[in-house]
Amino acid sequence: MLHILCVGRSPRFSPNSVDRDAAILAAVVARMQRKGHEVFTIAEDLLESVDLSEFDLVCSMGRSTAALQTLHRAASSRHLCVVNAPIALMRGTRQHLAEVFDAAKIPQPAYVSLRADQSDLSQLPADFGFPFWLKRADACAQKASDVQFVTDMPQVRAALQDLADEGAASVLAVQHVPGDLVKFYGVEGTGFFHCHYPTESAGFSKFGLEQHNGAPQHYSYSQQDLKAAADLAARHTGFTVYGGDAVILSDGSFRLIDFNDWPSFSACRREAAKAIAERVLQLAE
Repeated sequence: MLHILCVGRSPRFSPNSVDRDAAILAAVVARMQRKGHEVFTIAEDLLESVDLSEFDLVCSMGRSTAALQTLHRAASSRHLCVVNAPIALMRGTRQHLAEVFDAAKIPQPAYVSLRADQSDLSQLPADFGFPFWLKRADACAQKASDVQFVTDMPQVRAALQDLADEGAASVLAVQHVPGDLVKFYGVEGTGFFHCHYPTESAGFSKFGLEQHNGAPQHYSYSQQDLKAAADLAARHTGFTVYGGDAVILSDGSFRLIDFNDWPSFSACRREAAKAIAERVLQLAE
């Protein structure tokens, strides 16, 4: 029997998804309890009050600096297994992920790094045409304004001002890719992989940005190849439990446009919880 700690995500890191994030963690807890393990849960903001030496395994959805540093110290000093790895979250900014994808040759849209203070808009290449996206580069998206769709230069300047006012130092300008938007969910090292077209149903949308790609044309593509690319991204980033978005082009190729740690899996919670529990127990053992 393993002693397992599950760390819940703070509401400030779950924009419009507090209940969904809590539900996937609860489903994973139930799975591990049914396998005979002793499982405790705690909110990430209370993590520093816990003696981590009492546990064999930590499943964490935490994203706060304090929680990640606490978990990283435990993982480094006593080789505590933590999923997702805290070091992956500590360095997993959008800028870092884009650079990792480049190095691993994972297909993604063209992008340019900019300062939010608008001092270097001249760095935008001449062929970097509208529309494109401005995405906060130094953190994950926590509010709708952290990711903005722009169609002209006045919108660019207004969006950069918004991001600068919110404390963003750097921004990625990311080329918009027309095509079929696909949301995917996976657990690296397992056979689990779920995809769906978010604009084809009235399902949950965190910020409503999916509508910019419109209704899917159902271009033919290899889900196996998309899974392979997503699993490769997971191995290179350390996001064992992951979700993301891809755009399928008319020729069947694809670009990963978003990749994040431990999503809510609301479209496939039961299957995801089974895969997550099996994978983290395998890593711990």
